Amino acid sequence: MIFIPKQNVDQPNLMGYTLIMPSVSVGNVGQLAVDLLINNLPGHKIGLVHHPALYPVVGGDPYNPDSTDVTTSADIHVVPDLNVVILQIRSPLIKGERQSLLKELCEWCGSVGIREVVMLSSCHAYERWTTTQLAGSQLRYLATRLPAPQLEALKSVGVAELEERTGEEGIKQRFLSGSGFVKQFLDTCELPVTVLFKFVDEGDNTLDAICLVNYLNSWKKLVQAKEPSWKIPFSWKNMFGGPAVTGIY
Repeated sequence: MIFIPKQNVDQPNLMGYTLIMPSVSVGNVGQLAVDLLINNLPGHKIGLVHHPALYPVVGGDPYNPDSTDVTTSADIHVVPDLNVVILQIRSPLIKGERQSLLKELCEWCGSVGIREVVMLSSCHAYERWTTTQLAGSQLRYLATRLPAPQLEALKSVGVAELEERTGEEGIKQRFLSGSGFVKQFLDTCELPVTVLFKFVDEGDNTLDAICLVNYLNSWKKLVQAKEPSWKIPFSWKNMFGGPAVTGIY
């Protein structure tokens, strides 16, 4: 993994920072949630990530229509006031290179002093299997190596941990259908990692992303307002293209 710093931008010391990133998952909910964070928090872009696991993607600035900046497959933003660094991933990961990227990303986190990782993701709603999952909150979390005070603060939000499921072999495990590379990352990273999920169906998942960001904010208090009003990125207007041409009817 190569971190390419943005020219003419001071590179902050990331010691003690929290990394927030998405898993490329069903409905792209994690990526949409990260879009909301970048668009609303007082941060700025500090560079991009290059790795063979990332499909090449380039486009205009998705947050400012007047900007001459570009967006790529993996951009890094920093919010110094909150000690938060945000990685946005805009392409799926190439299967044969995925583990290499996750390993190198974890090593990079350790080398720059990242304190913990928060991953935003989603799971297939049709794979829910218990009454508690079919009714009530559709949010869940998984946490590894999280210090007790932070875990208690997370639990105080009122969301349940992702339940275990007994597979065909009779083994209990977390079933992460549609969640992308969550399991691989949890198995690879030695830092405290917390994954916030929402059960979703594929479609217009912008409201799911807002719900997930509200969950994150209830825990981390990134925005102090009790009920934040999230500014939608202007690029979301083009998410589904324009209306059908009337001449075809």
